[in-house]
Amino acid sequence: MKLLLLSLGLLAFSSFVQAAADCADAQTQADINACVGSAYKASDKRLNDLYGHYRQRLDAGQKKALTAAQKAWLNYRDLSCRFETSSAEGGSGYPMAYSNCLKAMTDNRIKELQTLSDCQEGDFNCPAPKR
Repeated sequence: MKLLLLSLGLLAFSSFVQAAADCADAQTQADINACVGSAYKASDKRLNDLYGHYRQRLDAGQKKALTAAQKAWLNYRDLSCRFETSSAEGGSGYPMAYSNCLKAMTDNRIKELQTLSDCQEGDFNCPAPKR
């Protein structure tokens, strides 16, 4: 399991590094928008992979609770990013701003789920201790 998570992390990191390298050479706003969008998609994939692997450790009640929390978080993320980037809406840089916001919030959620995934027995905020 550790090897799988490490592999997933390295894959996501290499995707991010590649997107960042490509974005450094972007010449147009459309190119920048595409690069930042790709970086967000890599983070989103990493989040979904981590969520799926962590969810496998949970019992039925915990899975239901995590699913509800994740759906609420996704709704919050999307609404918050729409609000935070509303001043750029309609402009050519809006996709970049929106994707940057989504990526930042997704990266924070990855950290939260990774903390839950790595928690140890005895921690009162640990619904499923690492085995």
